[in-house]
Amino acid sequence: MHLILFGMPTTYKIVGAHLAAWLLYVLILLLGADKTDFRFWTNTISTIIPIITFFYLNIFFLFPKYLQRRKYVPLTVLLILFNFSTISLRLVLVMLFNQKGINSLVEGFVSPVIFWNQFRVNLLFIGISFAYGFAQRNYRTEKNQQILEREISDARLNSLKNQINPHFLYNTLSLIYTKSLACSEELASAIAKLSDMMRYSLEDIEADGKVALQKEVTHINNFIEIQQLRFNNKLSVSFDITGDLYGCRIMPLLLITFVENAFKHGDLNDKLLPLKIRLGVSGQYMTFEINNKKAGWKKEPAHGIGLQNVRNRLELAYPSKHELTIRDAAEHFAVNLKINFTK
Repeated sequence: MHLILFGMPTTYKIVGAHLAAWLLYVLILLLGADKTDFRFWTNTISTIIPIITFFYLNIFFLFPKYLQRRKYVPLTVLLILFNFSTISLRLVLVMLFNQKGINSLVEGFVSPVIFWNQFRVNLLFIGISFAYGFAQRNYRTEKNQQILEREISDARLNSLKNQINPHFLYNTLSLIYTKSLACSEELASAIAKLSDMMRYSLEDIEADGKVALQKEVTHINNFIEIQQLRFNNKLSVSFDITGDLYGCRIMPLLLITFVENAFKHGDLNDKLLPLKIRLGVSGQYMTFEINNKKAGWKKEPAHGIGLQNVRNRLELAYPSKHELTIRDAAEHFAVNLKINFTK
């Protein structure tokens, strides 16, 4: 996770801004102090170190893993645990600074002054850290949305620039399809599927940059069937779909990248270990799984660019609402993608 403060993603500026904020906090304590003796400084240091620890634990751990994912029960338990841990840390620091024995640690816990002072300060910084986390998330979401909108705008502009070529291509494919019907229904079917695939790739993106999930599924089916025609229907491939796809919308050409990757680098001739593609929809969740045996030779160079592009697109379209697991073993390759479609 990258900290984002005042719109400046530069690491040095971020660190500097955080240091300035903590120094300002110390300055406020300093201005409010009656006297700045050794006791003041030991008390300030023993207070602020637990606060800083608690603050960044909340930002980097509790907020993204529990609050943002609405896991309120474990969040509450961990908040209580971290709260008492930071209070213990303060008491340990007080014990070290004042060179007191272990008994002072026990006395500190039963002392209402030390215990409740640190407890109240911790509660304050829980609120501050979570407010910072929400502000950071909103900023990141807004920036991602701007990037996504810009990509959609660029794609539409490029589509407008090249609109003559696609229409010419569709008309040509339509002519070839008509002529090929008399020669081979199989060939005509392949041409029709290719035309549908190209139309989906170039024209079917809607205003929000997404398409019906069923269209992506049809695109995958067309791709598989064309590949089967190339290899005389000898490829071992299964594509299973469960659940109701109606109403589900997804970024176009997202799932097909995983399928293309399996065809490029997988062994699809083993009937005992076929390429297995599973897509399931349950409520607001979609799961997409691919398992394939890897080819013993490199069919095409693997640069990982396509998969990295998918990761980037998922971060833009579904921040904190997707889980992507890729297992690249010696002989097998597996993809497991889960997307939450809720807004």
